[in-house]
Amino acid sequence: MNGDDDSVEDRKDLTWSIVIRNAESSHCLFRPTKCQKAPHDRFVLDLPIEDDNENMEVASDEETEVQPWLNDTEFLQKYRMSRKNFDKILLRIKVHNVFKKLEGRSGRPQTPVAHQLMVFLKMLGTEGAGANGPNQRNTFMIGKGTSTVFSRRVTEAILSMREEFYNWPDAEERKKLARIAFEDCGLPHVVGIADGTLFPLAFEPESVDAPDYSGRKYGYSLTTMIVCDYNKKIRYYLAGFPGCAHDNRVCNATGFVKHPNDCFADMECNIGDSAFENSPYMVSSFRKGKGETLVEDHEKFNTKLAIVRIRSEHCIGILKGRFPWLRSIRMKVTDDPKSVKLILRLIDATVILHNMLIEFGEEEKEEWIDYEDFSDYDDELRAPFREDDVLNRSIAAAAPKDTRRKQLLRCFKENVFHQTRTQSLEIVYRFTFRCF
Repeated sequence: MNGDDDSVEDRKDLTWSIVIRNAESSHCLFRPTKCQKAPHDRFVLDLPIEDDNENMEVASDEETEVQPWLNDTEFLQKYRMSRKNFDKILLRIKVHNVFKKLEGRSGRPQTPVAHQLMVFLKMLGTEGAGANGPNQRNTFMIGKGTSTVFSRRVTEAILSMREEFYNWPDAEERKKLARIAFEDCGLPHVVGIADGTLFPLAFEPESVDAPDYSGRKYGYSLTTMIVCDYNKKIRYYLAGFPGCAHDNRVCNATGFVKHPNDCFADMECNIGDSAFENSPYMVSSFRKGKGETLVEDHEKFNTKLAIVRIRSEHCIGILKGRFPWLRSIRMKVTDDPKSVKLILRLIDATVILHNMLIEFGEEEKEEWIDYEDFSDYDDELRAPFREDDVLNRSIAAAAPKDTRRKQLLRCFKENVFHQTRTQSLEIVYRFTFRCF
């Protein structure tokens, strides 16, 4: 009897070992930690919504009645935008084909688009190591590599809206933008405000030109030129240059320098700081050498320009503040061109998101902006200028590069503080915009 009992137990042990081995091979039991499903849904806790995508499973009534774990302030802090604007962006991207299962493909439906967007925004809204895959797994209880897949899909969907939300203004819009800047600050014909900034790299590049990425501020970085309008919407940017590149070098690679007639009408221009070279289409502030003092006229001129240039500083501050991943890009640059292209692709999506939120009226968060990145500005009173027909004359192609700046300086220097703001604007308004 004992022999029979032992054989029965042996057969049971063998049977269970076969069952367990089969379960492990079919991924039904003892799944790897990185593939395990969370015991509860973190997404529903943060944003209990019903996704109506035809490929998604519709949430039950009981699920949709769950109160959000995050209040409005906490949601804004975590996802870098309000729930209202989150919903607007979601409605625009959820119809993209990247979120649809290909016809004839088997397998389970995709994760709801809202959840994929939440993972993407949490990544953009986190500085440093908190944006990596393991941290996202701990935050949302998702697979280790799932955040990468979600980010790739959402990036593709956002980039499909590039032409709608990122473009250089046409002739009619340039007139409107110039008029806004003039009426508010007294600077005529200003279309864009240019400024350079650095996007720090978290890792030392593994490329033959790695030393070139060592910039003037951070260990390693990318130099980027950004041109925004008076409403802080980014109308043009150029990224990808190593951190050692001077702002003017980046500017010389833009269409503003190569094909200015495609970007500006007569007398229209961008303004920038002293890093940029003057031209009929770029007016920069006067440079003050080390240990030197600017003459009074030049100092006042710089102050006048600073009133408008601060808009570009705020624009860049909002961009980096809302999406802190730009303060420490945790993607490695190598000799493979794809490594830089992946970074630029994500920067592109971030710029488009910035412009979307500007258009949607998303409020700025002062506490997110790092003012230590800003240039030094005078807080002098705005200085209106008097009538001067020379501002409405085209500049000859052979004219010196700083002709436009000299025109503005001549306009400002004569009795610039002697008239009231209202009087001077009424006089100049009739002359400056008659060509429009």
